[in-house]
Amino acid sequence: MIRIMAYILGLCLLCSATMGWCDWHSRSRPIMGTEVSVTLWHDDPQQARRAIDAVMAQMRGIDERWNPAAPGSELYRVNQQAAIGPVAISPELAGVIDKALYYSRLTEGAFDISFASVGQFYDYRSGVAPGEEQRQEALPAVDYRLLQLDRDALRLGFGHPTMKIDLGGIAKGYAVDRAIELLWQRGVRHASVSAGGDTRLLGDRRGRPWMVGIRNPRQDDDVALVLPLENVAFSTSGDYERFFIDPDTGARVHHIINPRTGLSAGGVLSVSVIGPRGFDTDPLSTTVFVLGVDQGLALIDSLPDFDAVLIDAQGAVHYSSGLVE
Repeated sequence: MIRIMAYILGLCLLCSATMGWCDWHSRSRPIMGTEVSVTLWHDDPQQARRAIDAVMAQMRGIDERWNPAAPGSELYRVNQQAAIGPVAISPELAGVIDKALYYSRLTEGAFDISFASVGQFYDYRSGVAPGEEQRQEALPAVDYRLLQLDRDALRLGFGHPTMKIDLGGIAKGYAVDRAIELLWQRGVRHASVSAGGDTRLLGDRRGRPWMVGIRNPRQDDDVALVLPLENVAFSTSGDYERFFIDPDTGARVHHIINPRTGLSAGGVLSVSVIGPRGFDTDPLSTTVFVLGVDQGLALIDSLPDFDAVLIDAQGAVHYSSGLVE
């Protein structure tokens, strides 16, 4: 999923001379192909350090299990074998795929983890996209209905010989939820955990809301708007993180693929979704990006407890009904 420009004002600054250093603790590490950041309040520095260590270890574990490019990972094994026949999977992976299929059914395929059947042919660092013939040949494998998940038996099969899956649109949201659960179990009551574009907030900033900025999608160092939030998840999908400019057409080729076409979704520059859990806001931000302004906002307005902010291709900002009432 895509980097959100989130910032927490006033954390870990030098307090007054009578109070010494603040009890806010922060750390960032490159994990899951992005920057994972943890900020939390704790009056015991050793306990804070151990809690952050535990979050980072948990994040690395998720990355090791579900990195589709890492030989030996569970997801790599699934992609190599599931088209031959159903393979055994962990309960954790079964739960994530089940959630992904829920959003696939809800949106009739606007969210589809089998987009990787086409997505595997994009290389954004090298500026490579699949040719028309290659894309058309791969598209029949992009179909969530061909994912054969047996949650009871914990087995997964692919109904197409060239199908591949990728959890990039849901795994980070799941991971930040797991991190907040871990911190809660350790007695932390005020924290922010981010993995790229996915953030989960625990409580508030001890009497004040967390101030979360939505990046201007066309200016790296600019913030389009700031939202005061607490005790929610917040996910942003944008076309500015992994992309290249097609030298022939001048079009921006980015990583948010429309499963129906195998091409980069258009019409929207950025989508941010607010809701109770990252496990939902992560796939929803991708879904709304693919659906576009009208259909995307209609979807969010139909779901209780969720709101969204969209920036369209002309730079106009659109809000779900819950943010304008």
